[in-house]
Amino acid sequence: MTAHRIVVHSTSLDLLRAIAAVPGADASNTNLLLGCVVDDAQDDSRSAHAEEDEGDANERPDQHTKLLVSVWEGNELRLLFTKLDWSICKLVSPVPPSQIPTLALPLVPLLVQHLLTLAPFSTNPSLLRSITGPIVLIDEFLSRWPHPAKPATAPPLIPCSTRSAPPPISFPPSHTFQRVDVHSMPQGDLAALANLLSDFYGNHPDSPRLEEAAAISHVKAKQRHNTFWLYRAPSVGADDLAAAVAPVAFLATGRATPRTVAIRMVYVAPSHRGQSIAQRMVSHVTRSHLLTADPLPLNLDNLPPVEIEDGETRWGRKVEVCLFAEPENAAARRAYGKVGFREEEERWCTRNLEGVEAGHW
Repeated sequence: MTAHRIVVHSTSLDLLRAIAAVPGADASNTNLLLGCVVDDAQDDSRSAHAEEDEGDANERPDQHTKLLVSVWEGNELRLLFTKLDWSICKLVSPVPPSQIPTLALPLVPLLVQHLLTLAPFSTNPSLLRSITGPIVLIDEFLSRWPHPAKPATAPPLIPCSTRSAPPPISFPPSHTFQRVDVHSMPQGDLAALANLLSDFYGNHPDSPRLEEAAAISHVKAKQRHNTFWLYRAPSVGADDLAAAVAPVAFLATGRATPRTVAIRMVYVAPSHRGQSIAQRMVSHVTRSHLLTADPLPLNLDNLPPVEIEDGETRWGRKVEVCLFAEPENAAARRAYGKVGFREEEERWCTRNLEGVEAGHW
């Protein structure tokens, strides 16, 4: 019988090094967790957390928690779990979705049992706050967790991914799409992007509601771990090709790992829907990451104190691009499918615990 091992990693970099040589460990089905771990490791290399946490008047008991756990069967990686500060906990498996019930699910009770011996859960299990991952794993985990979870309210999400670069696309006259730096873009464009982001959040009940000034500050903070791309087009019905163009849509990428990157947000203003804008944005960004961007290796032996960027994408060339789709958003699913994204059969969810503040993203 193969022995099971549970490893608690001292740092995010330690976890990344432990799985670096494991086949399939860095893929679309682990991106949600590993992308956040890479962000945290790079933050550590810049000592960013110490600066960010100074003077926090609303410090939480798990504000500085860093819990990173891997579960192994012999030398085979089966599960990954993280709790980074008071963010949403992540539980994922690198095994193919069809094999999760036989290879990963039986190890969830061992993981739960071990987590309950570790701080902060050993004294306060409610500090799990929230957890996200494949529904089959999350349901099993929460069925054994001593603090109850709220009933699921949000619809499940469909994980999608592609490793094939789509063909080049053309943009209609006066339509442009480019990566932007929110710290140097014109104030008018920044305000427009902030408003588009607020509208995007408006579709999600757990997301913040922001006035323009707060939304601008939020966009600037988000660029730390995300890259924004802005789509400009003339107003609907404009006949003059020289008509003024304005930001009407945006896309954000992030959670970059050595092999993967995620498309995290796609939004088109209602006035410009039905023009294939979302498909163009996703196609352009996917092609850039899978084909035309320069490779940008991540040196796990010596993370640089300053981020090295690829000029085209920031994150560099990747092997796989992933995203999540909402089951009821048929238009988005069609657009992603035309670009080449394949939908997985498994569904993912986020669950919050009863009587405690939900974790942040």
